[in-house]
Amino acid sequence: MSVTYYRIKDLGLLGKEEDYIPYLYKPGKGWVVDNDNILMDRVMGFDDSEPDNSPYKIGNSSTMDLVKEISQKEADKIIANL
Repeated sequence: MSVTYYRIKDLGLLGKEEDYIPYLYKPGKGWVVDNDNILMDRVMGFDDSEPDNSPYKIGNSSTMDLVKEISQKEADKIIANL
């Protein structure tokens, strides 16, 4: 099983990708599937504000800077403080 944890800096959220499925941590609910692509849009640098034909729509470094990969230990610490 492959798990990568992320801190979504602009939204103050915690995310993870587990076996290619993205999740967000919701206090009181635990890990829920990220059906709105909040995590993966940032990981891939998807910028919805760019025109469809723009080379910056995917791979946008400003969008990718909104998420930071963290360790499981860091994720557990964040969850413990929520």
